[in-house]
Amino acid sequence: MTDIDSYQIGRGPAGKRSFPIAFRIEVLRRWDECTEHGAKTRLLRELNLSKNHITAWLRAREKGQYTQAMVATAEKSRSRMDSRDRAELARLRRENEHLKAKVEQAETAQEILGKAFELLQGITKRSSTEPCAIPPALMSASEYAQWLEREKLS
Repeated sequence: MTDIDSYQIGRGPAGKRSFPIAFRIEVLRRWDECTEHGAKTRLLRELNLSKNHITAWLRAREKGQYTQAMVATAEKSRSRMDSRDRAELARLRRENEHLKAKVEQAETAQEILGKAFELLQGITKRSSTEPCAIPPALMSASEYAQWLEREKLS
């Protein structure tokens, strides 16, 4: 068990308190252990923290931002990002998600176009002596499946 008082709590550029990731993880571990009535409030008072701190840290933990591997990295590296870097990182993450969605949409469209091409190619190869009673676009799903098998398109 780690002594929570051994962590260096500093001040950020804006004057707000900054807490090392290892400290946050330790506080959350102790928070999870609080089962008695009033234990969590006592913990907050003991560490001079607000409920907002814990809420934000719990959200971050749920997103997978706090892991034990990060503790070692955070303790070794004291470099911090400034607000411009954080804003740029957030912008790039949003852009990345947007581009991933566009790629997925393009792949889906490409797949649909490929299937349409195969279907049209099969229709043009069909002999003109064999008339189709119902146009393929108006067939039910089972009729369409049978038609594809007859035409050897599936």
